[in-house]
Amino acid sequence: MSGLLNSLFSGAPGVGTGTDQDEVSIQIKDRHITGWESVSISRSVEQMPNAFQLTAADQWPDDPKKVIFFPGQAGEPTILRIGKDVVLTGYTDRYAVQVSPRQHDVIISGRGKCQDLVDCSADVIRSKDLQGASLSAANLLDMAKRLCKPFDLQARSAVADLGKPIPQFTVAIGETSYEILERLARYSGFLVYEDEKGDLVLDRVGTEKMASGFTMPGNIESAGSSLSIDQRFSDYVAVWQSVNAYVEINPLGNQRAAVHDDHMPRYRPRIMVSEQTDNDTTLAQRRVEWEMARRMGRSQAVNLTCDSWRDTSGKLWQPNKKAKINAAALKLKDEEWIIGSVTFRKDQSGTHADLVLMPPDAFSVEPAPLYLWNRQLEQPPPSPSPSPPTTQTPATQQSSPQQNSELPPGFR
Repeated sequence: MSGLLNSLFSGAPGVGTGTDQDEVSIQIKDRHITGWESVSISRSVEQMPNAFQLTAADQWPDDPKKVIFFPGQAGEPTILRIGKDVVLTGYTDRYAVQVSPRQHDVIISGRGKCQDLVDCSADVIRSKDLQGASLSAANLLDMAKRLCKPFDLQARSAVADLGKPIPQFTVAIGETSYEILERLARYSGFLVYEDEKGDLVLDRVGTEKMASGFTMPGNIESAGSSLSIDQRFSDYVAVWQSVNAYVEINPLGNQRAAVHDDHMPRYRPRIMVSEQTDNDTTLAQRRVEWEMARRMGRSQAVNLTCDSWRDTSGKLWQPNKKAKINAAALKLKDEEWIIGSVTFRKDQSGTHADLVLMPPDAFSVEPAPLYLWNRQLEQPPPSPSPSPPTTQTPATQQSSPQQNSELPPGFR
């Protein structure tokens, strides 16, 4: 296999290097290098950026002037293809050599173009699009484009709905662009990931389907599943503050929002302090509903190894796409779950795809405010001489809402 390594091909970018639809090639400038002994290319809807690692035997172990990849070229723009399909666009990060009496391997690893968003600080000092004590934007895509611009990156939305406007928020000096985007994405309800072209993608939980799925017996080589309950709860409650200061007024005075999981067999409460500072209970309700739905989704997961990189239509497996699972041994029949991550792997054992699939709710985005104190800044300062607190008369106390009302299910 190593005899193919460093083969040179002519052709414009985007042109495949051969007839094998699963041949992996790396393009650097006008060179297409193939014949790798082992390949690992990972893409995920939950991790950024995409990443790869390619290994080959050095053809010239005793000639320092002949190298597969000169170390000084680390950082070169790189395109990885599987057959004619672009699967990753980014940069080579590292050139490594491993030597032993029986091996002399060259290892090239790298990541997608969005690595700069993850590694680098947002330049709020020199970038004109990011200057100011606080920032705002028409929507998340608008802010994503501004954060991508200094790195010559593109941002796009996979859905027509661009979400609500981004209100005034503050960026901490030193924060990475991805940390800012991830925070804003939670506020706007978007997933953020990198596509095969190295572009930043804003998306909702996927609804598109692959042409085929995974079956056992069939294309599943090995698989493992888990049905867990240890991270699930019967009642999810959001409260105003961590100290139960309202108990004398009403047993439920500190409660902002609550939801009950009817599928839990016993009482298991989870109480969390709501991060927001205003009186709007909508976010608190969304938060407890998200907490329940996500934990239900994450309690079911399948890790499987497939014998092919493609579905029956010839498309590569794609993160954030739905695929059916039929595996009686895993107690799964016609379950249509989301592909969370896929690693295209090739080594001495053959060609494999390692995938993680979970129900759609497992990938729902956690609702969150931009900052705990944003709304506080908008309020006028308190009066230096506040009026003394008023005391309720017995008649007023009797007419107040039911102070000793029954507790909701799970709190009786």
